[in-house]
Amino acid sequence: MNLGLALLTLFPGRAGGAETYVRGLLGAYAAGEGPELTTALVGRQNASSLQGCESPTVALAPISSYRPGNSSATRLLAMETARFKKRALARDLPPGLDLIHYPVTVPIPRIDGLPRVVSLLDLQHHDLPAMFSSAERRFRSWAYDRSASDADEVITITQFSADRISERLGVESSKVHAIHLGIDHSVFAPDGPAAAIAGLPERYIYYPANRWPHKNHDRLLEAFAAIDDPGLHLVLTGGEPGKHPLTADNPRVRHLGHVATEQVAALYRGAEALIFPSLYEGFGLPPVEAMACGCPVAASNVGAVAEVCGDAALLFDPTDVDAIADAIVRVTSDQQLRAQLRADGLLQAARFTWEATAQQHLAVYRQALEHAS
Repeated sequence: MNLGLALLTLFPGRAGGAETYVRGLLGAYAAGEGPELTTALVGRQNASSLQGCESPTVALAPISSYRPGNSSATRLLAMETARFKKRALARDLPPGLDLIHYPVTVPIPRIDGLPRVVSLLDLQHHDLPAMFSSAERRFRSWAYDRSASDADEVITITQFSADRISERLGVESSKVHAIHLGIDHSVFAPDGPAAAIAGLPERYIYYPANRWPHKNHDRLLEAFAAIDDPGLHLVLTGGEPGKHPLTADNPRVRHLGHVATEQVAALYRGAEALIFPSLYEGFGLPPVEAMACGCPVAASNVGAVAEVCGDAALLFDPTDVDAIADAIVRVTSDQQLRAQLRADGLLQAARFTWEATAQQHLAVYRQALEHAS
């Protein structure tokens, strides 16, 4: 099997969880857990950053005729242009592909005659439409919804998202496959260095998330302000410092901005707990990463988050400020609960490996080829 992995719309450093997904898959495929050959179709914006993924089973194929743009407007223009220049793109394609997988959803390049597998990680643009402009919703309707509807097989990352795709888009449930993401257990592990960050408080709870509405920072900050524990701090990472308005009003809140993956793992190890009050996730990697580092987890009881955490986290209603505050108090003060969460979390996190994710993807590829034949 020679799999074409379409990565022309992937911009390093901008795609968040989608980039983590792609790199996790490529790493497992390079280690021999995927097809006999994976040919990654790459553009000028990501070819150099993906060179480390090459192996005897993973090859990079630059597609020079696709001009990806850089701003939102030029990227959209590039995608629209690609719809009408299929022949030009086709001339750049390497021969011998058996099927095509679009892990970042957008169906570029469109290759007629090959079985198509599309990954659609969530339906946030339907479930939380207020987060998106009308133009962005129209774009996602074309790039995401239609791509999934036209695919031979659809891959998503939780059963929660699989059910929403079937219900909202009308895709047959037999074509939608829920495959959990993995984590890098060589990075996220209980043993390892502490965070080397100047002025890091001795006792803190941790929340890594960009300042997006569904990440629910305002309720978290309000809940934390009500907790009477002078020695306990809240550490935030993600996005740019200064974007959390209540940090100036509460000296026990510190926002570090973006930090490297290794520092995230170290912050998990040093934290009293991970607090994860997100209102919506297609998956939610931080709870699993924290569990793998031996960090107790308190997380929202909604959708994909509850599915991924299972019984290994203290779950709470993320819309209730008092419930968030109560969860923080319990997960930082109840020693018996903390020990149980650590033990259960390590077992839960061990289930999430990129090897297992890759093997389940391979089964979907084989099903697509079988149906096509």
